[in-house]
Amino acid sequence: MIKPILSAALAALWCAPCFAGGGLQVRGNELMAGDKPVILRGVAVGDPILAREGRPLSDYERIARDWHANLVRISLHPGVWKHQPHARVLDVLGREIKAALDNGMFVILDWHTIGWPNGYYEKINKDWTDDPQDLYDSNFDLAKSFWDEVSARFGNDGRIIFELWNEPVRTKTEEDGEAPPEWNQLKPFFAELLRIVRTHGNNVVLATANDWAYDLRGIRKNPLPGENVAYAWHIYANTDDNDEALWARHLDQLQTVAPVMVTEWGFQEHTKEPFRGTARSFGTKFVRDFLEGRHLHSTAWCWHPDWTPVMLEPDWKTPTAMGRFVLNYLAAPGKPVSP
Repeated sequence: MIKPILSAALAALWCAPCFAGGGLQVRGNELMAGDKPVILRGVAVGDPILAREGRPLSDYERIARDWHANLVRISLHPGVWKHQPHARVLDVLGREIKAALDNGMFVILDWHTIGWPNGYYEKINKDWTDDPQDLYDSNFDLAKSFWDEVSARFGNDGRIIFELWNEPVRTKTEEDGEAPPEWNQLKPFFAELLRIVRTHGNNVVLATANDWAYDLRGIRKNPLPGENVAYAWHIYANTDDNDEALWARHLDQLQTVAPVMVTEWGFQEHTKEPFRGTARSFGTKFVRDFLEGRHLHSTAWCWHPDWTPVMLEPDWKTPTAMGRFVLNYLAAPGKPVSP
């Protein structure tokens, strides 16, 4: 766990003036803001076109000021990129990103696919009648076009992190049982996306591995070559029956050689979804032993009243049980968290 003195010192780095105009860099297993190490903690807000239509950009002021975040994760679904004019999508992303940056936060921009490059992709819930059936399309040419245009638009700002692929999943049955590590099969795809991004800038990028971005085994001994590369990890309540030894096994000590960002984590108390849990059953020990104990960066999912697990009630103001837990954690990182 980060000692209180160190936590206070890091907190001093999180003010907007410290970041003004400065980009992030990877140095060993640390993220650097200028010449100082920084720990990034915040929330995910989902896809601005699908999740935030009609919401004011002042939400980002609330996230920075009231929720004490220095990082926000903004997602874009392949189906949106495929079916909507790219100029409009880029303009919407630009407005949201600028609002976050103007409030002193760093930004993760996430290609929110669920599936395998040029293979299986997750089909949407039948109740999501307003969304395209190919919302999570894993066509690799689509991903390449996105990162080419996005990095051309935003690659000159090192405060923006590019999360190249949300959740690699080879088959639908992968969610029903243990899948073998498949980093070696994914690595060439990430290398191609990295090459595209690097034609426009040197932003920090996030790569990940299979089993819904949970199984990072194999990366530590065979990392993606190049500079400013970090890795994303996703974990929710009830993953491996909340067995910390299995969590650690799948993290595989990757944080000892490269920065690791948990770009999705969370729980929900009253739900039939697999991530049902509480601060006592999941949140406290995960924050204590992984986010803080292993100095991982993170964005909790999701700062939204409908995108589950939810952190907000329908009024967009009142935090849920998970929202209160995340808010308290972000307000006082490094301190003991109680269920």
